Amino acid sequence: MAVISLRTDLCSTPASRLVRLLFSHTNYPAQFRRLVPALVSEGHDVVFLARHREWHAPPDQGFRLKHYQPHRGGSAASHPYLRRFEQAVLEGQASYREAMALAEKGWQPDCIVNHVGYGNGLFLSDVFPQARRIGLFEWYYTPYGSDVDFLTNGQVEPDRVLKLRIWNAQTLLELAACDHCVTPTHWQRQQFPQKLRDQLTVIHEGVDVQHLVGLRSFGLPRPACLPDDPQLEVLTYVSRGFEEYRGFPQAMQAIGRLQKLRPNLHVLIAGHDGVAYGATRADARSWGTWAREECELDPARTHWLGMLQDQAYWEVLACSTVHLYLTVPFVLSWSLLEAMAAGCSLVASATPPVQEVLSHQHNALLVDFFDVSAQVEAIQLLLDQSELRRRLATAAQVSAQAYDADRGLSHWRMLLGVTGS
Repeated sequence: MAVISLRTDLCSTPASRLVRLLFSHTNYPAQFRRLVPALVSEGHDVVFLARHREWHAPPDQGFRLKHYQPHRGGSAASHPYLRRFEQAVLEGQASYREAMALAEKGWQPDCIVNHVGYGNGLFLSDVFPQARRIGLFEWYYTPYGSDVDFLTNGQVEPDRVLKLRIWNAQTLLELAACDHCVTPTHWQRQQFPQKLRDQLTVIHEGVDVQHLVGLRSFGLPRPACLPDDPQLEVLTYVSRGFEEYRGFPQAMQAIGRLQKLRPNLHVLIAGHDGVAYGATRADARSWGTWAREECELDPARTHWLGMLQDQAYWEVLACSTVHLYLTVPFVLSWSLLEAMAAGCSLVASATPPVQEVLSHQHNALLVDFFDVSAQVEAIQLLLDQSELRRRLATAAQVSAQAYDADRGLSHWRMLLGVTGS
């Protein structure tokens, strides 16, 4: 993974002393799920401000997890362009109040690290003006050349163009306040205006490559829903939400066709039947309901697993014959990098975020996002050719090394000016 050179003046905290760090994200632990425990294990004093808790921190976590809550939601009376900004201000105020409580007790961070875009970091420098600010910038909205026009055949209504410009307001305010700015991939950096890109350092938080590369040698059991059949073929599809952004409609159509062609093909689908990114269906059905009703899936060979804990997720990756990953030009999913590291044979969309990590015929087969027939053909090719599967999977594992979590931690430590244990 290439990382843009770090400015040495922003790495000025002496590595020999322990530091106080304030992290903030709307969710806990999100992108900081490895960084925070690593810093705590090294003795640094960490406080994490979050609105939502994806995981419950154990009592012996070694750091303080503080919960903030906006006192109200945004107003429907606001101008439609400003509703997102108003919500960001409310989010920032709530985070500010919780930070002020820390300051009133005498706690002062040396550095603030926060996820940018939802407003939780807007006013943290007003509480702690002496602290260095590092922002994690995940996305800059552009009407053309990324996710927005991709799903509309290049057509974007003028009203949406104007709204997206205003949606960047809170991001730009925080960019002006930060001493250093981080974004996970070069594709995400490219979304920002060219004049701002030099301010962004590419550091991916990474995935647990060292564990994942051994999954297929661990002797993990197959998911109980699969039959004990030596001729079994397993296609896997993983997405946090079932939605257009992650190619769910195309994937389900491809699966319906494949099951008619291959009687031994079982499909494992992991994720939540809801929309994390983009719009919901106009007919109010969930995408999962639509797929069951219209894609002619074989219910005996289509296994809906829901959201998975780590062990069950690892079992899915370990038994995958072919893994299908589709995405519009948007943020790259951790699940693709994890499938790469786990040695899955991959069929993926030929879209820019994917093409940053995968190359056609080198470590995957890349196909048009919208072309269901091409997806079916590529999956069939890998199912039929075991040597091709092995070659691509091995190359994908090698490529995944660039996104190892230890490498991401090393770059974050350098930016923070601390050393590992």
